[in-house]
Amino acid sequence: MHNEIIERYQLDRKKIERDGIEYLVSCGDMIDFEQIVILLEAFFESSEARKQMATYCRTTKSRASIKAAFEYTSLYNLDAEQDYLFEMYQLDEELKEHVFVYKLAKESKKLQGSAPMIMEKARILYGQVDDDSLKLKLDLIIQYELLISNQASGAKFYESMLLKLRQLKPNYVKTVLLTRLIHYYSRSLFIESNDWEEAEKNCLANIVNPLAPPVFKGSAHHIAGYIDALSHKGERGVKHLWRAVDFYQMTENFDAVNKLKTKGIPFCLNLNQQDYPKELCFENVTHAEQAHYYIVRDERSKAEHVLKELLANDETCFRSNLYWAYLKRDAAHLLQLACDYKRNAFELNLIKTFAKRM
Repeated sequence: MHNEIIERYQLDRKKIERDGIEYLVSCGDMIDFEQIVILLEAFFESSEARKQMATYCRTTKSRASIKAAFEYTSLYNLDAEQDYLFEMYQLDEELKEHVFVYKLAKESKKLQGSAPMIMEKARILYGQVDDDSLKLKLDLIIQYELLISNQASGAKFYESMLLKLRQLKPNYVKTVLLTRLIHYYSRSLFIESNDWEEAEKNCLANIVNPLAPPVFKGSAHHIAGYIDALSHKGERGVKHLWRAVDFYQMTENFDAVNKLKTKGIPFCLNLNQQDYPKELCFENVTHAEQAHYYIVRDERSKAEHVLKELLANDETCFRSNLYWAYLKRDAAHLLQLACDYKRNAFELNLIKTFAKRM
Protein backbone atom coordinates (compact mmCIF):
# COMPACT_ATOMS: atom_id res chain seq x y z
CA MET A 1 0.00 0.00 0.00
CA HIS A 2 2.85 2.41 0.78
CA ASN A 3 4.30 1.81 -2.69
CA GLU A 4 1.03 2.95 -4.25
CA ILE A 5 1.12 6.18 -2.23
CA ILE A 6 4.72 6.85 -3.24
CA GLU A 7 3.97 6.28 -6.92
CA ARG A 8 0.74 8.26 -6.91
CA TYR A 9 2.34 11.38 -5.41
CA GLN A 10 5.85 10.87 -6.80
CA LEU A 11 7.42 10.89 -3.34
CA ASP A 12 11.16 10.59 -2.78
CA ARG A 13 11.97 7.32 -0.96
CA LYS A 14 15.40 8.50 0.15
CA LYS A 15 13.95 11.64 1.70
CA ILE A 16 11.33 9.61 3.57
CA GLU A 17 14.08 7.33 4.91
CA ARG A 18 16.28 10.28 5.85
CA ASP A 19 13.82 12.92 7.08
CA GLY A 20 10.66 10.98 7.89
CA ILE A 21 7.84 13.18 9.13
CA GLU A 22 9.66 16.41 8.25
CA TYR A 23 9.71 15.50 4.58
CA LEU A 24 6.11 14.25 4.57
CA VAL A 25 4.88 17.46 6.21
CA SER A 26 6.78 19.48 3.61
CA CYS A 27 4.60 17.86 0.94
CA GLY A 28 1.67 19.94 2.25
CA ASP A 29 -1.91 18.73 2.00
CA MET A 30 -1.03 16.36 -0.83
CA ILE A 31 -0.94 13.38 1.56
CA ASP A 32 -3.34 12.93 4.47
CA PHE A 33 -3.01 11.63 8.03
CA GLU A 34 -3.81 8.03 7.10
CA GLN A 35 -1.21 7.98 4.34
CA ILE A 36 1.42 9.47 6.66
CA VAL A 37 0.77 6.66 9.15
CA ILE A 38 1.13 4.02 6.43
CA LEU A 39 4.39 5.52 5.12
CA LEU A 40 6.04 5.91 8.51
CA GLU A 41 5.08 2.37 9.55
CA ALA A 42 6.57 1.09 6.27
CA PHE A 43 9.89 2.92 6.54
CA PHE A 44 10.58 2.85 10.29
CA GLU A 45 10.40 0.51 13.26
CA SER A 46 7.09 0.77 15.09
CA SER A 47 8.54 2.66 18.06
CA GLU A 48 10.25 5.22 15.81
CA ALA A 49 7.16 5.62 13.63
CA ARG A 50 5.08 6.25 16.74
CA LYS A 51 7.60 8.79 18.02
CA GLN A 52 7.44 10.72 14.75
CA MET A 53 3.64 10.54 14.71
CA ALA A 54 3.56 11.88 18.28
CA THR A 55 5.48 14.93 17.07
CA TYR A 56 3.11 15.36 14.15
CA CYS A 57 0.05 15.12 16.41
CA ARG A 58 1.37 18.03 18.47
CA THR A 59 2.40 20.25 15.57
CA THR A 60 -0.13 19.76 12.78
CA LYS A 61 -2.41 22.70 12.04
CA SER A 62 -4.69 20.83 9.67
CA ARG A 63 -8.17 20.49 11.21
CA ALA A 64 -8.65 17.05 9.67
CA SER A 65 -5.29 15.89 11.01
CA ILE A 66 -5.98 17.30 14.48
CA LYS A 67 -9.21 15.28 14.64
CA ALA A 68 -7.28 12.20 13.54
CA ALA A 69 -4.61 12.99 16.14
CA PHE A 70 -7.19 12.64 18.93
CA GLU A 71 -7.85 9.07 17.79
CA TYR A 72 -4.19 8.23 17.18
CA THR A 73 -2.99 9.46 20.58
CA SER A 74 -5.87 7.64 22.28
CA LEU A 75 -5.16 4.42 20.41
CA TYR A 76 -1.45 4.35 21.20
CA ASN A 77 -1.75 5.67 24.77
CA LEU A 78 0.31 8.78 24.03
CA ASP A 79 -0.76 10.46 27.25
CA ALA A 80 1.46 13.55 27.01
CA GLU A 81 0.32 14.30 23.46
CA GLN A 82 -3.29 13.61 24.38
CA ASP A 83 -3.16 16.00 27.33
CA TYR A 84 -1.59 18.60 25.05
CA LEU A 85 -4.50 18.27 22.61
CA PHE A 86 -7.01 18.52 25.46
CA GLU A 87 -5.46 21.72 26.77
CA MET A 88 -4.88 23.27 23.36
CA TYR A 89 -8.41 22.74 22.00
CA GLN A 90 -10.69 22.72 25.06
CA LEU A 91 -12.10 26.14 24.14
CA ASP A 92 -12.11 25.63 20.37
CA GLU A 93 -15.70 25.72 19.11
CA GLU A 94 -15.12 23.02 16.50
CA LEU A 95 -12.82 20.73 18.48
CA LYS A 96 -14.02 20.96 22.09
CA GLU A 97 -16.44 18.07 21.39
CA HIS A 98 -13.39 15.93 20.60
CA VAL A 99 -11.86 16.93 23.92
CA PHE A 100 -14.97 15.83 25.85
CA VAL A 101 -15.29 12.49 24.03
CA TYR A 102 -11.62 11.54 24.13
CA LYS A 103 -11.30 12.52 27.78
CA LEU A 104 -14.09 10.03 28.46
CA ALA A 105 -12.33 7.44 26.30
CA LYS A 106 -9.21 7.94 28.41
CA GLU A 107 -11.20 7.51 31.63
CA SER A 108 -12.67 4.31 30.21
CA LYS A 109 -9.32 2.82 29.13
CA LYS A 110 -7.66 3.65 32.44
CA LEU A 111 -10.61 2.25 34.42
CA GLN A 112 -11.15 5.60 36.15
CA GLY A 113 -14.82 4.98 36.78
CA SER A 114 -17.39 2.21 37.03
CA ALA A 115 -18.92 0.81 33.85
CA PRO A 116 -22.41 2.28 34.62
CA MET A 117 -20.89 5.72 35.26
CA ILE A 118 -18.82 5.70 32.04
CA MET A 119 -21.78 4.49 29.99
CA GLU A 120 -24.07 7.15 31.46
CA LYS A 121 -21.53 9.87 30.61
CA ALA A 122 -21.29 8.47 27.07
CA ARG A 123 -25.08 8.57 26.63
CA ILE A 124 -25.24 12.17 27.86
CA LEU A 125 -22.44 13.23 25.48
CA TYR A 126 -24.15 11.39 22.63
CA GLY A 127 -26.96 13.90 22.74
CA GLN A 128 -24.56 16.84 22.87
CA VAL A 129 -22.14 16.14 20.00
CA ASP A 130 -22.87 16.68 16.31
CA ASP A 131 -19.91 14.90 14.69
CA ASP A 132 -21.01 11.43 13.50
CA SER A 133 -17.56 9.94 14.08
CA LEU A 134 -17.73 11.08 17.71
CA LYS A 135 -21.16 9.48 18.11
CA LEU A 136 -19.70 6.22 16.85
CA LYS A 137 -16.73 6.63 19.19
CA LEU A 138 -19.20 6.92 22.08
CA ASP A 139 -21.00 3.79 20.88
CA LEU A 140 -17.68 1.96 20.98
CA ILE A 141 -16.86 3.26 24.46
CA ILE A 142 -20.15 1.76 25.64
CA GLN A 143 -19.34 -1.52 23.89
CA TYR A 144 -15.92 -1.59 25.55
CA GLU A 145 -17.47 -1.12 28.98
CA LEU A 146 -19.93 -3.94 28.30
CA LEU A 147 -17.08 -6.10 27.05
CA ILE A 148 -14.88 -5.71 30.13
CA SER A 149 -17.94 -6.24 32.33
CA ASN A 150 -18.54 -9.60 30.59
CA GLN A 151 -21.93 -8.51 29.34
CA ALA A 152 -23.07 -9.87 25.97
CA SER A 153 -23.07 -6.96 23.57
CA GLY A 154 -20.99 -6.56 20.43
CA ALA A 155 -22.65 -9.10 18.15
CA LYS A 156 -26.07 -7.53 18.76
CA PHE A 157 -25.05 -4.01 17.81
CA TYR A 158 -22.54 -4.76 15.06
CA GLU A 159 -24.86 -4.19 12.10
CA SER A 160 -26.21 -0.87 13.37
CA MET A 161 -22.71 0.44 14.13
CA LEU A 162 -21.43 -0.79 10.76
CA LEU A 163 -24.21 1.16 9.06
CA LYS A 164 -23.12 4.31 10.91
CA LEU A 165 -19.52 3.68 9.85
CA ARG A 166 -20.46 3.39 6.19
CA GLN A 167 -21.97 6.86 6.34
CA LEU A 168 -18.66 8.44 7.43
CA LYS A 169 -16.30 9.97 4.87
CA PRO A 170 -13.19 7.85 4.18
CA ASN A 171 -10.35 8.92 6.49
CA TYR A 172 -8.01 7.65 9.21
CA VAL A 173 -10.62 7.85 11.98
CA LYS A 174 -13.13 5.82 9.99
CA THR A 175 -10.52 3.16 9.21
CA VAL A 176 -9.40 2.81 12.83
CA LEU A 177 -12.93 2.83 14.25
CA LEU A 178 -13.72 -0.01 11.85
CA THR A 179 -10.76 -2.06 13.13
CA ARG A 180 -11.95 -1.43 16.70
CA LEU A 181 -15.50 -2.48 15.82
CA ILE A 182 -14.22 -5.65 14.13
CA HIS A 183 -12.11 -6.37 17.21
CA TYR A 184 -15.13 -6.11 19.54
CA TYR A 185 -17.34 -8.06 17.14
CA SER A 186 -14.93 -10.97 16.63
CA ARG A 187 -14.32 -11.22 20.37
CA SER A 188 -18.07 -11.20 21.07
CA LEU A 189 -18.66 -13.93 18.47
CA PHE A 190 -15.90 -16.05 19.97
CA ILE A 191 -16.97 -15.65 23.60
CA GLU A 192 -20.73 -15.32 23.25
CA SER A 193 -21.67 -17.55 20.30
CA ASN A 194 -20.70 -20.64 18.34
CA ASP A 195 -20.12 -18.75 15.10
CA TRP A 196 -16.37 -19.24 15.07
CA GLU A 197 -16.22 -19.13 11.29
CA GLU A 198 -17.49 -15.54 11.29
CA ALA A 199 -15.22 -14.68 14.23
CA GLU A 200 -12.18 -16.03 12.39
CA LYS A 201 -13.12 -14.17 9.20
CA ASN A 202 -13.22 -10.88 11.11
CA CYS A 203 -9.94 -11.65 12.86
CA LEU A 204 -8.27 -12.19 9.49
CA ALA A 205 -9.66 -8.84 8.27
CA ASN A 206 -7.70 -7.07 11.02
CA ILE A 207 -4.63 -9.24 10.57
CA VAL A 208 -4.21 -8.25 6.91
CA ASN A 209 -5.24 -4.60 7.35
CA PRO A 210 -2.05 -2.46 7.30
CA LEU A 211 -3.80 0.25 9.34
CA ALA A 212 -5.05 -2.08 12.06
CA PRO A 213 -3.14 -1.07 15.22
CA PRO A 214 -0.85 -3.70 16.82
CA VAL A 215 -3.19 -4.13 19.80
CA PHE A 216 -6.04 -5.21 17.50
CA LYS A 217 -3.74 -7.36 15.36
CA GLY A 218 -2.58 -9.02 18.58
CA SER A 219 -6.14 -9.69 19.67
CA ALA A 220 -7.01 -11.02 16.20
CA HIS A 221 -4.11 -13.51 16.29
CA HIS A 222 -5.05 -14.37 19.89
CA ILE A 223 -8.63 -15.30 19.00
CA ALA A 224 -7.66 -17.02 15.74
CA GLY A 225 -5.11 -19.07 17.66
CA TYR A 226 -7.70 -20.32 20.12
CA ILE A 227 -10.14 -21.14 17.31
CA ASP A 228 -7.49 -23.17 15.48
CA ALA A 229 -6.36 -24.96 18.64
CA LEU A 230 -9.93 -25.94 19.47
CA SER A 231 -10.50 -27.03 15.86
CA HIS A 232 -7.66 -29.56 15.86
CA LYS A 233 -5.25 -27.21 14.06
CA GLY A 234 -2.86 -26.99 16.96
CA GLU A 235 0.35 -26.07 15.16
CA ARG A 236 -1.25 -23.19 13.27
CA GLY A 237 -3.05 -22.07 16.42
CA VAL A 238 0.19 -21.80 18.41
CA LYS A 239 1.80 -19.81 15.56
CA HIS A 240 -1.08 -17.33 15.80
CA LEU A 241 -0.56 -17.03 19.55
CA TRP A 242 3.16 -16.30 19.20
CA ARG A 243 2.29 -13.59 16.66
CA ALA A 244 -0.12 -12.20 19.24
CA VAL A 245 2.79 -12.06 21.70
CA ASP A 246 4.83 -10.07 19.15
CA PHE A 247 2.08 -7.50 18.64
CA TYR A 248 1.31 -7.18 22.36
CA GLN A 249 5.00 -6.53 23.01
CA MET A 250 4.97 -3.76 20.38
CA THR A 251 2.33 -1.96 22.42
CA GLU A 252 4.01 -2.80 25.75
CA ASN A 253 0.95 -4.77 26.81
CA PHE A 254 3.06 -6.99 29.04
CA ASP A 255 0.07 -8.25 31.00
CA ALA A 256 -1.34 -9.80 27.81
CA VAL A 257 2.10 -11.19 26.93
CA ASN A 258 2.40 -12.81 30.36
CA LYS A 259 -1.09 -14.33 30.18
CA LEU A 260 -0.34 -15.87 26.81
CA LYS A 261 3.00 -17.31 27.90
CA THR A 262 1.72 -18.67 31.20
CA LYS A 263 -1.79 -19.75 30.22
CA GLY A 264 -2.90 -19.30 26.58
CA ILE A 265 -0.02 -20.93 24.73
CA PRO A 266 0.43 -23.74 27.31
CA PHE A 267 -3.31 -24.46 27.09
CA CYS A 268 -3.17 -24.84 23.31
CA LEU A 269 0.00 -26.95 23.46
CA ASN A 270 -1.54 -29.20 26.11
CA LEU A 271 -4.82 -29.48 24.22
CA ASN A 272 -3.00 -30.79 21.16
CA GLN A 273 -0.37 -32.73 23.14
CA GLN A 274 2.50 -30.69 21.72
CA ASP A 275 5.88 -30.26 23.39
CA TYR A 276 6.74 -26.99 25.12
CA PRO A 277 9.33 -24.87 23.28
CA LYS A 278 12.37 -23.50 25.09
CA GLU A 279 10.73 -20.03 25.11
CA LEU A 280 8.28 -21.27 27.75
CA CYS A 281 9.38 -21.83 31.32
CA PHE A 282 7.26 -24.62 32.86
CA GLU A 283 7.68 -23.18 36.37
CA ASN A 284 6.00 -19.96 35.21
CA VAL A 285 3.00 -21.73 33.67
CA THR A 286 -0.21 -21.44 35.70
CA HIS A 287 -0.79 -24.34 38.06
CA ALA A 288 -4.02 -25.22 36.23
CA GLU A 289 -2.12 -25.62 32.96
CA GLN A 290 0.63 -27.56 34.73
CA ALA A 291 -2.10 -29.97 35.84
CA HIS A 292 -3.44 -30.10 32.28
CA TYR A 293 0.11 -30.87 31.10
CA TYR A 294 0.36 -33.80 33.51
CA ILE A 295 -3.07 -35.17 32.53
CA VAL A 296 -2.35 -35.36 28.80
CA ARG A 297 0.97 -37.09 29.60
CA ASP A 298 -0.79 -39.56 31.89
CA GLU A 299 1.03 -38.35 35.01
CA ARG A 300 -2.22 -38.52 36.90
CA SER A 301 -0.94 -38.44 40.47
CA LYS A 302 0.95 -35.20 39.80
CA ALA A 303 -2.13 -33.68 38.19
CA GLU A 304 -4.33 -34.72 41.12
CA HIS A 305 -1.93 -33.20 43.65
CA VAL A 306 -1.88 -29.84 41.83
CA LEU A 307 -5.65 -29.73 41.31
CA LYS A 308 -6.43 -30.62 44.92
CA GLU A 309 -4.38 -27.64 46.07
CA LEU A 310 -6.04 -25.34 43.55
CA LEU A 311 -9.56 -26.43 44.51
CA ALA A 312 -8.74 -26.13 48.22
CA ASN A 313 -7.89 -22.47 47.59
CA ASP A 314 -10.83 -21.80 45.25
CA GLU A 315 -13.45 -24.50 44.81
CA THR A 316 -15.32 -22.40 42.21
CA CYS A 317 -12.41 -21.98 39.74
CA PHE A 318 -13.70 -23.01 36.31
CA ARG A 319 -10.43 -24.33 34.84
CA SER A 320 -9.55 -26.30 37.98
CA ASN A 321 -12.98 -27.93 38.02
CA LEU A 322 -12.83 -28.60 34.29
CA TYR A 323 -9.48 -30.36 34.55
CA TRP A 324 -10.57 -32.25 37.69
CA ALA A 325 -13.60 -33.63 35.84
CA TYR A 326 -11.37 -34.54 32.89
CA LEU A 327 -8.81 -36.23 35.15
CA LYS A 328 -11.49 -38.27 36.98
CA ARG A 329 -13.56 -38.90 33.83
CA ASP A 330 -16.46 -37.47 35.82
CA ALA A 331 -19.27 -36.68 33.36
CA ALA A 332 -21.61 -35.60 36.17
CA HIS A 333 -19.10 -32.98 37.29
CA LEU A 334 -18.86 -31.65 33.72
CA LEU A 335 -22.64 -31.50 33.48
CA GLN A 336 -22.76 -29.56 36.75
CA LEU A 337 -20.28 -27.04 35.29
CA ALA A 338 -22.34 -26.72 32.13
CA CYS A 339 -25.56 -26.04 34.05
CA ASP A 340 -24.21 -22.85 35.60
CA TYR A 341 -26.31 -20.08 34.01
CA LYS A 342 -23.32 -17.72 34.06
CA ARG A 343 -21.38 -19.85 31.58
CA ASN A 344 -20.56 -18.14 28.30
CA ALA A 345 -20.40 -19.93 24.94
CA PHE A 346 -16.61 -20.23 25.06
CA GLU A 347 -16.69 -22.01 28.42
CA LEU A 348 -19.48 -24.31 27.20
CA ASN A 349 -17.38 -25.14 24.15
CA LEU A 350 -14.47 -26.03 26.42
CA ILE A 351 -16.75 -28.33 28.40
CA LYS A 352 -17.89 -30.02 25.16
CA THR A 353 -14.29 -30.38 23.99
CA PHE A 354 -13.21 -32.18 27.16
CA ALA A 355 -16.40 -34.26 27.31
CA LYS A 356 -15.58 -35.65 23.87
CA ARG A 357 -12.11 -36.64 25.08
CA MET A 358 -13.29 -38.61 28.10
